[in-house]
Amino acid sequence: MNDTVIGTEGSAFAAAASFSPRRRTLALVAVALAFVMDLLDTTIINVAIPSIESGMGASKAALEWIIAGYAMAFAVLLIVGGRLGDSYGYRRMFLSGIALFTLTSMACGLAPDALSLQVARLLQGASAALMVPQVMALVQVMYPPEQRYKVYTVFGFLGGFSAALGPIVGGLLIDADWFGLGWRLTFLINLPIGLFSLAAGWLLLPPGRGVNATRIDIGGAALSVLVLFALLAPLIEGPTRGWPAGLVLMLAATVPLAWGTVRYLRWRQATHGAALVDPALLKRRKVALGLLCTLCINPILPGHLLAMTFVLQSGIGMSASDMAYACAPIALGAMAGIILLGPRLFKRLGVRVMMVGITVSCTGLALAALSVHGGQLLYPLLLVAQFAMGLGMGLCGPQLSNATLQDVPIADAGVAAGLFTAVQQIAGAVGVALTGLLFFHAAGIGDDAAERYADAYLHALPLLLGLLAAALFFTARLAKVMPAAGHRPENRLQAGH
Repeated sequence: MNDTVIGTEGSAFAAAASFSPRRRTLALVAVALAFVMDLLDTTIINVAIPSIESGMGASKAALEWIIAGYAMAFAVLLIVGGRLGDSYGYRRMFLSGIALFTLTSMACGLAPDALSLQVARLLQGASAALMVPQVMALVQVMYPPEQRYKVYTVFGFLGGFSAALGPIVGGLLIDADWFGLGWRLTFLINLPIGLFSLAAGWLLLPPGRGVNATRIDIGGAALSVLVLFALLAPLIEGPTRGWPAGLVLMLAATVPLAWGTVRYLRWRQATHGAALVDPALLKRRKVALGLLCTLCINPILPGHLLAMTFVLQSGIGMSASDMAYACAPIALGAMAGIILLGPRLFKRLGVRVMMVGITVSCTGLALAALSVHGGQLLYPLLLVAQFAMGLGMGLCGPQLSNATLQDVPIADAGVAAGLFTAVQQIAGAVGVALTGLLFFHAAGIGDDAAERYADAYLHALPLLLGLLAAALFFTARLAKVMPAAGHRPENRLQAGH
């Protein structure tokens, strides 16, 4: 039995066919604002964490949940959100998602305690999973294939810039302290943006469903939630609770749960033709190697920012706005990697440009450790380290997404793009959990805050460097199956969420 229904009558594609170029551009602005808002919220929280800790008396585990919970909910429900857009209409799901995202942002900003904030962040991540897949889907709906590359380039720029800009915006808002709201502004700023995007989307986006209406694999989504929770909960709660037997057993259960989930997805695909993710995608060598690279590369920046936020603010005593200025080189480096250096190196090196990016990131981590060694800040060296971190990630990001999705057939485009984004989010959440596990354990030893937080960064550093070493290995394997530098193969991924 196949759950897919194909047809174009009454679809969003038909509605968008009559759009003028001006209306398409205005509609693109509406969805781009939502895209930027989600990315800002993914990273803006880092600079607010010390203020939340002191203002609410939140535990270290609660702080990690506030960061990782958003990414976990977003990652697990992302593909479900894409399926809902296919079935019930991209415009409808986009408007629903952005309305819920705005409401949950308000709930975060008004949260009375740490537990309320944790729950609100989970719900915010879930609403983002409803909103974000429709952004890329609506690009497919409104633009013909020959024009999509330019649009994707714009989104690539916005993606790198917004993620790196989050800590800067957060720091400036916290120190501005308008109406005495402090860190709450980092969430409440979403209200005017969300309301504007909601109104613009209502007026400008094409109505109608997609052409591949598919039943939702609730079982696959539920099993994915269980696997991620079994992995993250012990890593976050274990150190605080002294590793009770229940959490150890939960962590051990991750492997059989993951195995059972894969078995279920194979059964679901074979019997219904519509699993949450088709396991056959992972048999594609580029997809598998690209996802392995993603799992190793994407934890680096979230883990680094979590630790460095505590080193600089709670340890050395930087204000939130000073932290924002210290993070500005990350944004500059990312832009240099994405726009200036990356395309030129790609012409010469092909996907091996990622190896350059990984090496630069390793250098950035080492320089960051030296810049705060012994609790004494060497500010110029810190700025160089932050720039190197951004540059390394900027050299890796676009090439990694292109290499991973390059040979995916159009029929699997949406699911493959959703899977790639979900793995990015999962990797970020796991990076926060693992870095926090090492960092906060080491930070509890010693009297001088600046020195012990700097030493704690050194304890987390081998994890981040080890992940980059693994990424270097997988990138070398990926380069062997990629076309030679300068060759531009046809990208089969022309439709996706």
